[in-house]
Amino acid sequence: MLTEKQKELLLFIHSRMQESGVPPSFDEMKDALDLKSKSGIHRLITALVERGFIRRLPHRARAIEVIRGALRNARRLRSRAAG
Repeated sequence: MLTEKQKELLLFIHSRMQESGVPPSFDEMKDALDLKSKSGIHRLITALVERGFIRRLPHRARAIEVIRGALRNARRLRSRAAG
């Protein structure tokens, strides 16, 4: 189960990658989620990696990959929470 912020971040990353083909920077993610520091984004990303929703690619900047099945699950959880 994801927290609201984790779901929000996952969907933001996915939409940014769909728009530009490049994952957002930590600063862009921080601003989009209205967080005060990048360390909060780091914790959210770590949680998403541990839960299998995203994959980080080593030794590359902005190297985040959204795992497809995980995105469907996040959308389903979001729609349940809204309904």
